[in-house]
Amino acid sequence: MPETTTNPSPRSLLRRLTTIPVLVVAILAGVLITASPAQADAPATVGNTDGDGLNVRQGPNTSSTIVGAVQTGDHVSIHCQAFGESVTNTYGFTSNIWDYSTALGGYVADAYMATGHDGRIPGIPECGDQPPPTGNITPLQQNQGQTTQWEDCGPTSVVTALLAVGITPHGWNAGYPVESIHRAREDMGLARNVPTGGTNEDQVNRAFATYGLNTYTSWNLDAILAHVRGGRPVVLAGNTIDLTWPVNVANPNGVPHFLTVAGYDAASGRYLVVDPIAVENSIKYTTRAVLAAYFDHDLGRAGVLV
Repeated sequence: MPETTTNPSPRSLLRRLTTIPVLVVAILAGVLITASPAQADAPATVGNTDGDGLNVRQGPNTSSTIVGAVQTGDHVSIHCQAFGESVTNTYGFTSNIWDYSTALGGYVADAYMATGHDGRIPGIPECGDQPPPTGNITPLQQNQGQTTQWEDCGPTSVVTALLAVGITPHGWNAGYPVESIHRAREDMGLARNVPTGGTNEDQVNRAFATYGLNTYTSWNLDAILAHVRGGRPVVLAGNTIDLTWPVNVANPNGVPHFLTVAGYDAASGRYLVVDPIAVENSIKYTTRAVLAAYFDHDLGRAGVLV
């Protein structure tokens, strides 16, 4: 299949970008919490491919493995964009931008796509800054409207860690994830939807034990991250003040918190994090230095190894 398109004109198809501003307001320990607008995927349409279709590739180049195909007129949601191999369409337009679609599980050459922009799409990140979802690693936010939402980072991290190892959490329903958060609280030995002032590592271990998992707590960051590099997730305690992505916390001193370090990308040397208090519900690729700063605090210095 071709890697170029025969659009009616080089880049004249109508392109539109939809952004959905979101405002989240909540109370955490008497502190007003606000969220800035979250990123929405950008809509695009596949241009005329003369009936050949457009390859979806694993990476942003024509030598990468083909993982699927789309056809002329198909609608595609673009999650992030990467710079890669230059592609020239039949009208002579050349672009080295590739568009990643979570739904398609791969990249398409932007020279094919009617996005509304000849270059990068405003508001859509580079894939290196915000990589696409990976495997069973499922971002999940703790603020699902329950009474205990701002102390449910521990139960939510239990759920995301279970998903990362391929275990279906109790009560799991992707369309209604709050039920699994409630159930995780119960597995911790706590009442569902009744404020208790937060959760701790012993309770996290207790929740995993209900699945027959032999988890344990470590206070050594090197051992914790080695466990992740070995292919298993960790529920990591720390302080939100040292996280480098926007979080739903306005307290300038941060708050004690749990998140899941769900995987490791050996190619970039970065750790894959799902943070239940993040403004944007996405996988974060981050460094050891960021996790060390988050961990090395009087509110942290512990990890539950799954």
